[in-house]
Amino acid sequence: MNVRELYQVMLVSIISVLVIVLLSFKLYILIIPILLFSLYLAMETRIPDVKDAKTFYEYVRKVYGRNFVAMLRKKFNIIEGDNLAAFFPSTLKDNTIVISGDNLILKFNSNVVILSKYEGIDYLVNIIKKEFQQK
Repeated sequence: MNVRELYQVMLVSIISVLVIVLLSFKLYILIIPILLFSLYLAMETRIPDVKDAKTFYEYVRKVYGRNFVAMLRKKFNIIEGDNLAAFFPSTLKDNTIVISGDNLILKFNSNVVILSKYEGIDYLVNIIKKEFQQK
């Protein structure tokens, strides 16, 4: 469990204690910090939609961790494009990720794979895990 997860657990416990105090002593003024902490926790744990390279890295960082972001930045080139890249794979270099609409086009080892965004990211992370385990 990393520091961020501990911080989130701490916020949930603070919110729980505040709710118990609110109900026990009928201190309705505690509704304000409960709402603020809940809003902050919801914003902090929200997983971003993948729209471009920046949100792609944010998504991978929040779901899989910073180590995978560093590996992706080293090994793969990310391009925002359209589905035409799938029909003309020779225009792509190896180790390229194309984000297009709801699809993720991966080209690695001269193979082209077209998957949905989140399925493609999961597939990519599994590939990196397998490579890391082989070394």
